[in-house]
Amino acid sequence: MEILKNPNVDFLGRAKYLAIASVLFVAAGIYAVAGGHVRYGVEFSEGTQLILQFQSTPEIEKIRGAVESISPGSVIQTFGEAEDNRVLIRLALEALEADLDAPARAALATLAEAYGENSVIESSSESVGPIVGAELRRKAILLVSLGLLFQLIYLGVRFKGGIWGAGAAVAALHDVIIAVGILTFFGYEITLNIIAALLTLVGYSVNDTIVIFDRARENLRQRHKLSISELLNNAINQTLSRTVITSGTTGLALMGLYLFGGEVLRGFSFVLVVGTIVGTYSTMFVAVPLVAFWYGRKVRPEARAANAAL
Repeated sequence: MEILKNPNVDFLGRAKYLAIASVLFVAAGIYAVAGGHVRYGVEFSEGTQLILQFQSTPEIEKIRGAVESISPGSVIQTFGEAEDNRVLIRLALEALEADLDAPARAALATLAEAYGENSVIESSSESVGPIVGAELRRKAILLVSLGLLFQLIYLGVRFKGGIWGAGAAVAALHDVIIAVGILTFFGYEITLNIIAALLTLVGYSVNDTIVIFDRARENLRQRHKLSISELLNNAINQTLSRTVITSGTTGLALMGLYLFGGEVLRGFSFVLVVGTIVGTYSTMFVAVPLVAFWYGRKVRPEARAANAAL
């Protein structure tokens, strides 16, 4: 299916202008991570998280007053749809007790005593110690880093040039940093679901890049008179219909998951919705321009030497 007939857009010509936007978004993402603004889910930070369903519409202020009497600074917010009558409570304890279930039991007992007119009809709790939380954070960072490294090695071997792998890896890293920055801006927590979504994003971004790189390699074999920039730009245009169709259908499916998939999958689907947009952008305006720039640096000295000889 071809929805765009013979497009001829100068993508590489526009890349230098969009590079400023990429740098700003990446800087914002790095600031969010390095500045400690990222919110970690209970899997990556020590503490206890409860999800409580009340008999009727919960009064957040009354719940906060009851819970903060035993755990000052706790996070208390509605969870899911309003009609579900559910509340999420993150207990901020200075030191987690040896009995990991003790904070949850204490919170439920306090609520039963101070807010007994609206009883809890269903509850679930999750507790993580500080050592486990730190270990999970380390493994999550290692997992994403190894994913990027192996993608770089694979592409470098497949396309017989390290710059091809580096271009795809830089684009994927660009996508991950921006996605984390946007997650932080919208108040989402980094959970195991989010890590899975980020790894999926890396795969999606690299797959999109490989399609264009593969077409560029075919063009290199057939059109020796064109410069590398022209060949790469032609490759983007030749695969543009495929990119629009793939990104569009994927984005629609993910939007459905985000809108109707429930609270548990909301963060996961949000990352992938953002990632589909950012991943498509980075392929055309980050990965490909990096390859064109690298080969341009190699060609310019040779051109200058030829002109000097004349």
